[in-house]
Amino acid sequence: MASTTATRGEEVYQRVRSDIVAGEFRPGSKLRFAMLTGRYESSASVIREGLARLVEQGLVLSEPQQGYRVAPVSIRDLKDLTLARCAVESQTLRLSLEHGDLAWESSLVAAIHALERTPVGSKPSPGDPWPVVHRRFHEILLEGCPSQRLINTALGLRDAAELYRRWSVPADDNGNRDLNQEHRAIADAAINRDTESACKLLEEHLNLTARLLVERGLQEGFLEDSELIESG
Repeated sequence: MASTTATRGEEVYQRVRSDIVAGEFRPGSKLRFAMLTGRYESSASVIREGLARLVEQGLVLSEPQQGYRVAPVSIRDLKDLTLARCAVESQTLRLSLEHGDLAWESSLVAAIHALERTPVGSKPSPGDPWPVVHRRFHEILLEGCPSQRLINTALGLRDAAELYRRWSVPADDNGNRDLNQEHRAIADAAINRDTESACKLLEEHLNLTARLLVERGLQEGFLEDSELIESG
């Protein structure tokens, strides 16, 4: 029975997470139990467990006496998140390249091969394979690092950035970049153990995504000019 409950809890958690990332719930919107239990045909306790996991990932906020809501998005937060990701992922990648063995290198070759052959969808949606393959590529880049704490921190920041992915595919697919070329360049530098180039290319990749997201956010109105001014 416990196993069945755990399986159901994982299923509900994955569905809520996918819906948040796909933009089914707008940033900052309330996540009411009455709505969630009906939508996912599950108990309040299972929903609560799933939301608690999403709070840990930064996708959901828990507010005393007010319940849960989807984490809001802002230019200030995106800039702060990108700064943190560049610092942590670069250091983790540096150690990954130093310690990664042949098995790690083979996994990276397979990951970039799969990523290059998975088309980018026109917009994020549950079941879209590209985000899964893309995430796995970035995970494998870091897996050679001997510090699990660093890896977990880097992946936690990547989880927090997932909320912005709702707009990242259209932004990536606007003719201003070649995602396959960016990922291939990072992979080649990593495989060749060119640490400085790999870290530089990774940071450029993250910063370009953030810059395009700001542009699209201002165009479509989900990020405000005032946030850009305040964040300096």
